[in-house]
Amino acid sequence: MATSSTRIDSPRRATMSRPLGRSIFVDQLYSIDAVETRRRLALVMAACRAASIEAKGDRMLDGKLRRIEGELLFAARMAVGELAEALAEHEAKRVPAPPEPSPEPAPPPVRGARLPRLNPRTTP
Repeated sequence: MATSSTRIDSPRRATMSRPLGRSIFVDQLYSIDAVETRRRLALVMAACRAASIEAKGDRMLDGKLRRIEGELLFAARMAVGELAEALAEHEAKRVPAPPEPSPEPAPPPVRGARLPRLNPRTTP
């Protein structure tokens, strides 16, 4: 019986690229941009909802989802308040634009004007 030092004990161990308990949702999480982070958040929340539905209402998953949604709502409200305040401060410091000049009045319409009579062309 020949054994090799490069032998893999099981096919499952050979295909696993991450440690047990680590999800694909957190791979390179701190190196991605905001758009990709929001996309991953939506995906992991959908996966948790689906897992809860499959488990006929897993209380732990449902509780975590409610807590996370509440924290996200709170953070979004705080961000809206901060940004609105910053915008108001910016607008207060801004020099108002000069008033627009009033447009020139349109000339009165021409009514009843006589046009010159056109003579037909004569051929040479």
